[in-house]
Amino acid sequence: MEILHRTNGLTVRGAEYFSLADTLECGQVFRFFADGDGYSVFSSDKHCFARQNGDELEIDTDDPDYFARYFALGEDYAGMFARLRAFPELSDAAEASKGVRLLRQDPFEMVISFIISANNNIPRIKGIIGRICEAAGEKKPWGYAFPTRDALMTLSVEDFARLGAGYRAPYLFEAARTVTPEFITDVLASDTGAAMKKLLSVKGVGPKVADCIMLFGLGRGDTFPVDVWMEHALATDELNTAKAIREHYLARYGELAGLAQQYIYHYNRNVK
Repeated sequence: MEILHRTNGLTVRGAEYFSLADTLECGQVFRFFADGDGYSVFSSDKHCFARQNGDELEIDTDDPDYFARYFALGEDYAGMFARLRAFPELSDAAEASKGVRLLRQDPFEMVISFIISANNNIPRIKGIIGRICEAAGEKKPWGYAFPTRDALMTLSVEDFARLGAGYRAPYLFEAARTVTPEFITDVLASDTGAAMKKLLSVKGVGPKVADCIMLFGLGRGDTFPVDVWMEHALATDELNTAKAIREHYLARYGELAGLAQQYIYHYNRNVK
């Protein structure tokens, strides 16, 4: 894959292992929308417009280095795909999902977003996050930035409820106060087991939400979020709980478990 830096963005050629649509529509990100012949994508206080034609992408942005990392352009997805496709049970899912990438999103934004995601559906999640951005985020030429921690701390429990968070409102209020920059730094410096424990100490963060934050916000591939889609796809008489499914496939796929999870999720939700 060839990555060319332009004055106002990036051109990516030979992107056989990068499907913009499959990556964005795979449940790992909520701040994007289809926009003409491409997508507008928002992360933290940054924005890009990305479009794809075959194996070539154009990413228009004032922050090309940020979005090069965000889209994991430096990762060897051809190699990871080959390793996962070698598992017989993953062959079809990998082939159908080989363009799916694990985004490298802002950790604080991921904590807030995935607390909102618990027991929720994607359109509603996107709506709540959008209203929170409008209420507390900085106005930009392209829309609203994700609020800083200080900005979120100006919102009350009642404000979060008014913005549609429902029973999650007190969790968001507490998370704005407990997920400090030091907390994020500590989690990033911890091994996967210790990082999970720290995330689970945040009110409103359960095992599945913690796995999602680890995978989509911290770049930890040795995680395996299990939601209802994954349970439907993978449950057996022996693997009859989310915990059992998670432990089995973590052991099977190791450091690539998170990417395998996205292959399975995409295949069962969007292909089958």
